[in-house]
Amino acid sequence: MPYIIATCVIVAIIVFIIIMRRSLNMSVEKKGRQGEKAVARILGNTEEGVQYVINDCTLRVGEGKTAQIDHILINKNGIYVIETKNYAGRIYGNDNQHEWTQVLKYGKVKNKFYNPVKQNKSHVYHVSQVVDENIPIISAVIFPQGNIHFIESMGAYNLNGLKQIINKGEGNVTPEQMKRVFDKLTAANDKTISKSEHIQNIHTLQTNVANNICPRCGKKLVRRSGTNGYFWGCEGFPNCKFTKRYDR
Repeated sequence: MPYIIATCVIVAIIVFIIIMRRSLNMSVEKKGRQGEKAVARILGNTEEGVQYVINDCTLRVGEGKTAQIDHILINKNGIYVIETKNYAGRIYGNDNQHEWTQVLKYGKVKNKFYNPVKQNKSHVYHVSQVVDENIPIISAVIFPQGNIHFIESMGAYNLNGLKQIINKGEGNVTPEQMKRVFDKLTAANDKTISKSEHIQNIHTLQTNVANNICPRCGKKLVRRSGTNGYFWGCEGFPNCKFTKRYDR
């Protein structure tokens, strides 16, 4: 009898943990969607000859490789590749760090996440491969909650910053170029890629990076030296400029 009770307690604990994890994941996904909706409202809708908007664009960028891009805006100033991070708390990070830090509950909780500026640079690279046009491509990482005060990066913005950058530029992109870029990206947007497949591909890319394989072009990462010491860089440089911190 005691064994039965103990087994029931263990099962109950496991079920509780599973439910809590699912609830947490749903909460994170919901917040993410809310942030993306806030960005989408600012971008507005596609207006023929004026601007073109693609939300939730998934590109198949190689065998077992996918890139999920939250938003792409094409207007007279260029192509805006936008990553949305609807994170709460204080966010600390700079362009060169591999990971950024989210601080919650007055410093009691700290979460690490991959540098979104580096993440979006990969998105920019993949978009450039699809577009293949001499048009400016602008990377923007948006924090809808506005908590960018402790971020040292020219590529991170709040919602007001997003409004400013999409209207800033020389305005040299013609309506014909805009439409051509939109058609290329729309054709490349693969709606058959499931979320689970994309997540699995992310895990594969992370494994490749750990094994010094470039996540962008698939070439080897080789040790290079710079002003701040050694780092891992893609052997495809200068065509591919992916870098990784060098750990001994």
